[in-house]
Amino acid sequence: MNINLSWDLFVIVFFVIIMAYSLIIGRDNTLKVILGTYVAALAADAVGNLFGIYFSGSEIFMKLLRMATVNTDQEAVIFVKVLIFVIFVILFAVKGAFEVRTSDDSSPVVRMGMTIVYAVMSAGLVISVILAFVSGVSFIGGGSTETVGAALLPIYSKSALIRSMVQSMYMWFFVPAVAFLVHSFYTRKDE
Repeated sequence: MNINLSWDLFVIVFFVIIMAYSLIIGRDNTLKVILGTYVAALAADAVGNLFGIYFSGSEIFMKLLRMATVNTDQEAVIFVKVLIFVIFVILFAVKGAFEVRTSDDSSPVVRMGMTIVYAVMSAGLVISVILAFVSGVSFIGGGSTETVGAALLPIYSKSALIRSMVQSMYMWFFVPAVAFLVHSFYTRKDE
């Protein structure tokens, strides 16, 4: 297996870490993370776009962001989006004021299989959102959804794994929501 030791390995390790965390917290909390990821993606996109409108070009903020090796307004918006996204996902996972409870009326093998499937979907969703932000995609407007941004282009051209993740980005956004909805039809409601 030919692995590019910089970005391919980073994506694989990040994917495995998110999957391991998902397996530790269980299926219901992984579903909570997935739902929180959708909310966090939209909120981070909105905050990043607001930052771009009101603060990019501001010398004070650019000085602060240069300490984080951010050089352009576009990189500043990407940095803010990714930072806010990560913070929101963590806060929703740990302190989110909502609960997901699915019934455990299936066999242990099926429950474990569903937990693994949701862990894979959670990891793919989180990584896809980050790659979407880095590539310049905006979920609520103002960005392109068909091109790879300048910040991601060097990595995209060298890494087959990142190229594959970006090209299947829409699948990673769509499948967890559909899986959760289908699972909801088969979950018994406790009254």
